[in-house]
Amino acid sequence: MAVSKTLTFDWAFLFQWMVATTLGWILGGFFAGLSLVASGILIGILQWLVLQRRIQHPWRWVAASAAGWVTGYLVVVLGLSGGFEVLDSIVLGLAVGIAQWIVLKPELHWAGWWIPFSAMGWFTGLSLLPGFFLTGTMAGVLTGVALEILLRFPKLTPPRSH
Repeated sequence: MAVSKTLTFDWAFLFQWMVATTLGWILGGFFAGLSLVASGILIGILQWLVLQRRIQHPWRWVAASAAGWVTGYLVVVLGLSGGFEVLDSIVLGLAVGIAQWIVLKPELHWAGWWIPFSAMGWFTGLSLLPGFFLTGTMAGVLTGVALEILLRFPKLTPPRSH
């Protein structure tokens, strides 16, 4: 098993991830009617920028994020209350986490931990501390800490920067 030689926490990665998640959340809020799905897609695009040179084929992150957000949104709206109660936020976080896990699984050892951390991040952002800025920030901090740790255990040689 390849383990990252550095044991220091990558605060720059966490900050970039948090900003990407927060900014995507805020910008998506301007799309009336589809703000949740728009936020999710924008978050995926901005997170993709942060993932450059950290995983193979980072473009897959955008597709997985969009699929997870659309699936989660449809499950919540069609199958649950749609009012973003506790269960709704967990379901959304699970849908996004499972879709993104498909991208992370071939890349990282312990990638399965991404699913509960995604659910916890979006539960915290959408249910415990909702708000224009706080939702994306809380989800970004919790998922960013998890991903920073998971990125230390790659299955493949990390891509080289050009």
